[in-house]
Amino acid sequence: MGTVRLLAGVLVLALGLAAAGCGDDGPRYPTGLSDDAYDLEAMSLRAEDLPAGFEKQAPGEFLNEAWANVFETDDVEAKLRQLEAQGRLRNYVSLFGPAGLGPVLAVTAISTLYTDETAAQRSLEEFGCGLPLENTVLLEPLLVPEIGDGASGFMVRQFEEGNPTFVDTTVCFRTGRVIHALQATSVAGVEDVGFVIRLAERMEERVAAALADAGS
Repeated sequence: MGTVRLLAGVLVLALGLAAAGCGDDGPRYPTGLSDDAYDLEAMSLRAEDLPAGFEKQAPGEFLNEAWANVFETDDVEAKLRQLEAQGRLRNYVSLFGPAGLGPVLAVTAISTLYTDETAAQRSLEEFGCGLPLENTVLLEPLLVPEIGDGASGFMVRQFEEGNPTFVDTTVCFRTGRVIHALQATSVAGVEDVGFVIRLAERMEERVAAALADAGS
């Protein structure tokens, strides 16, 4: 699967970025709900979860075919087959932007449902949490706390000659067979990992409430 899989796998094994997936008492979140029972929109962040001034700009759900088109690829059909082979079913994306200039230029929250817990864990460890990352992207590892059934983190730098370097700081966590990715985009030098971790922990609260409703 190329550089992303290799790098993600090596970083997880070497640094223990992904939590074990289940603690002494087993997994925290259910895995046996029907596909339709997973309300990914309800699991997402709200504008009130972010600092004052952030607004929700572009929510939406993506099935595999639509998500394959998000990648920079000349072979969308091949990317679609790849996503299906990974056990990906659908995701929900929320994009938040600040009203004015600030250290954080954008916040993205993505929840992705997989066919089973194993596929979700592989996404966390090997497939960049289901994000539309290219094979040549270098993932810089982050050490993150335990969140949900397992967590990982990394940064990606966007280089473009003549322009500032932008950094995507990402924290991912798993709840059963759903992977959640929180990403903050900023100019290099002002990254705030703690900010993204706090958003991930707040999103876990949203997820827990949504799953409790689904199971009741």
